[in-house]
Amino acid sequence: MEGTEAAGGVEVVTEATVSVDPQDLAVCIRVLEAFHGNMEALKAAPFKALRRAMVPLCEDVRTRLFHGKDVATYDDTKKKKQDRKRKAAQAAALDKHFINNTKLRSQRLQALDSLTAAAPMLALVADGAVVDDAPDVSMDGQTDNQPPPTLHGFRSCYACKKRFDTLHHFYDQLCPDCATLNFQKRLQTADLTGYIALVTGARVKIGYHTALKLLRAGATVIATSRFPQDAAIRYANESDYSTWKTRLHVYGLDLRDLAGAEVFMDCIERTFHSLDILVNNATQTIRRPTHYYQHLLPNERRAPADTPENIREVLSGNHSFQRALATPHQPLTLTHAASTDPITAPTNSANDAALSATTSTPTAKSAELSQLPLTKDDKDLTADERAALYPVAQYDANNQQVDLRKTNSWKLKIDHVESPELAEVFAINALAPFILNKRAILLARPHHFIVNVSAMEGKFYRYKTPHHPHTNMAKAAANMMTRTCSEELKTRHIYMNSVDTGWINDENPRDKAQEIAAKHNFQVLINRNVMWFRHKHVCLLIVNSLQTSNIRVVCRTNKIESRWSSF
Repeated sequence: MEGTEAAGGVEVVTEATVSVDPQDLAVCIRVLEAFHGNMEALKAAPFKALRRAMVPLCEDVRTRLFHGKDVATYDDTKKKKQDRKRKAAQAAALDKHFINNTKLRSQRLQALDSLTAAAPMLALVADGAVVDDAPDVSMDGQTDNQPPPTLHGFRSCYACKKRFDTLHHFYDQLCPDCATLNFQKRLQTADLTGYIALVTGARVKIGYHTALKLLRAGATVIATSRFPQDAAIRYANESDYSTWKTRLHVYGLDLRDLAGAEVFMDCIERTFHSLDILVNNATQTIRRPTHYYQHLLPNERRAPADTPENIREVLSGNHSFQRALATPHQPLTLTHAASTDPITAPTNSANDAALSATTSTPTAKSAELSQLPLTKDDKDLTADERAALYPVAQYDANNQQVDLRKTNSWKLKIDHVESPELAEVFAINALAPFILNKRAILLARPHHFIVNVSAMEGKFYRYKTPHHPHTNMAKAAANMMTRTCSEELKTRHIYMNSVDTGWINDENPRDKAQEIAAKHNFQVLINRNVMWFRHKHVCLLIVNSLQTSNIRVVCRTNKIESRWSSF
């Protein structure tokens, strides 16, 4: 026999297994309701038969509501479970507090708070470099008289995968051994006085901090960027700028312009005559549309005479280079060429003469090339769409334009990669480094060092998603250049390495990156300040050994420390 009953306005079909007269059912309900306000009365002797009849019903209710336990036992079990959850939450909160108070995380979070206060509606993430370490920190990375905190749960080390619960003061995702190694490398240096280093992509992030470390180690640094004025301004904002600015030379170079790369190396040869260190840092992973760079153009379009006084000397060589690009078939005339010492910058009078002769020099070609429309993102946006995706005067932790696109190069599959982007990636990541390397080898003095920046994307034996195949291909090509050339070059005392910089950026679109950061308390694992030593780890070891006449041991550094040099 089937019947229906209403439940929240929905008819539910039930199976009627017992036939009860409606009048009897009504009497039963009235009897039970009579005890609702006086349960003690139910315990009286006359109602024993009723209590006995109710036992199976009570057992069924207990099974369904309290998992077969009496109410007291159920409540006790539930309380213990809640206590365990509360203690776990407290432990997790304490661990999060310890983790977020490591120096790497805490300074990023402070910077994020400042950015969020200025633009509360934007999706921003904790990112960027942190300032160098306080003097009360020893080389092993621990602050004086402060034992390292112990976590309530174990973490997996980013480098060696070992489980650990003792937290380093600076790194939160490295075990004590790996954290100590990384911290020592962060502080390590060598005397590079007299060395000439070329660093590409030296305006922001890894390239910027690589150039800074080299300058502070005494080297003369040739720094390239598509936006030389902005790069020079960033260096000029450093507190110790006056101590090394005469050894810094900033050039505007777009590595998509392969002919321009050849002219650039002609310029370097005529100006500096030799080269000791080449860091091929500039790469393209995420392609940014033309609108992303428009806020940089006013400074880049300044005439040389309008350049701020404190960066004129740094950019003087670039003005000559831009003239050479504009008239590539004319003899290259460089202000620096008159100097008998290629490492010494020209005098102020020489600078003034050069600037007065180049007041008609056009904008850096590299800056103008950033506005060349090549892909749909460059062309198909209205003014309102551009304003929404690239809000005016809104910058991230690296003081770069905020990009609010919902997708980017990192998420593209092969059928969505446009041909111009494919060509750009290979030009920047593989072809231009090839040109710079071959020209640098001709300028090499004894014991010359070449570092090709690579990444996990270029490894064949790592798991691959179907995304960004073009960047994977270009990185693999750069690795093959190193693999093919390094052994032979070593016989000429030219040491070429490919270096995986590690994970320093979440390349996901900004909304996705912010969602991951908020949900998992996530930050990228390592700091780009230490990446300079991944670039220069081999070089500085060899330099130190040359200074102590111990080259035989150090030559094996082509194979050292898989955590530092993976290719």
